[in-house]
Amino acid sequence: MRISVIYRSMAGAAIIILVSMAESIAATPRVDLEVALEDGAVATHARAWSDLLAQVGFSSIRMRGANDDSPSLQTTGTASSPAYKVIGVLTDQNQLVLPKGRFGLSDRGKIELWLQKLREGGEDAISIKPVVFGLLPKQLVAVHEALSVPVQFSTLGKPPREAAKKIADGLTLKFIADDVAQRAIAMPEPVADELQGLTSGTALAAILRPLGLVMVPEKNGGDIRLRLAESRSAKEHWPIGWPTKGNPIETLPELFKYLPIEIENIPLIESLQAIGSRLKTPLLFDHNALARDNVDLNMKVSFPRTNTFYARATDRLLFQARLKYDIRLDEADKPFLWITTLKQ
Repeated sequence: MRISVIYRSMAGAAIIILVSMAESIAATPRVDLEVALEDGAVATHARAWSDLLAQVGFSSIRMRGANDDSPSLQTTGTASSPAYKVIGVLTDQNQLVLPKGRFGLSDRGKIELWLQKLREGGEDAISIKPVVFGLLPKQLVAVHEALSVPVQFSTLGKPPREAAKKIADGLTLKFIADDVAQRAIAMPEPVADELQGLTSGTALAAILRPLGLVMVPEKNGGDIRLRLAESRSAKEHWPIGWPTKGNPIETLPELFKYLPIEIENIPLIESLQAIGSRLKTPLLFDHNALARDNVDLNMKVSFPRTNTFYARATDRLLFQARLKYDIRLDEADKPFLWITTLKQ
């Protein structure tokens, strides 16, 4: 690091400190800091701040006298290669005020975090609170869109690792998994749901859940990657589908068609598959909950001949096995039925 410092009398209007940082940070977005010193700021404070800020990681630092300045941030460069010019104010109380931040000399770690957020997420990162997974709203939207790619092949009966890898290979997001997750996804028990036609995010979450795994988006520098983790160790994870946005009748109108239905001593799974094929709607099962409660999908169910809605018939059939359904949406807003136990 090379630092050149020029001081003028405090009585003068300008105090200039120029800091040129090492080339090692050139690959990250450039952040140039200009600090305006309020009247009453002390030269020794300015020197202490210059020493501290030189260690924090700004691309360059310039200190000068104040001229009715206020903290500001200007973004230059391109979307893929941004650069930032920051104006901060050093107050007569020896506080450094940056856009969306106020710091003292003991706050090096907080300043480093402020700078890291700016480099990774731009102005939004320091002004907008993260939503889930520690991601900004626009980052969450980007992950949601990336996982909206439809699954183009049949998953039913495929080994979990094979199905998951084939889906992941079609995505732009990178995946990581520790040894525990890799061993779990290599288990031989085949995928029990047909996920073809659903989006990659919903399909991957459904493949992972019976293995005790979940998918967690996380920041990796300026990028987002997907980490496969044990479900019990993850505080939040990518869900198997999303809540419906409006009236169920508008979301899945076929479920509310009125027609004659009769079922007599037919295995539950066959009855559900028949209804699903007529609705042209995928059925996904909460295999973890079904195993926990010893639910047998081959148990015989009946429904007396009557004119009714598919919704009511499905409710009645599932209730005989102490199950229920919920309408969910994949990342492309395609509806499917999520079938789980009444205890959920």
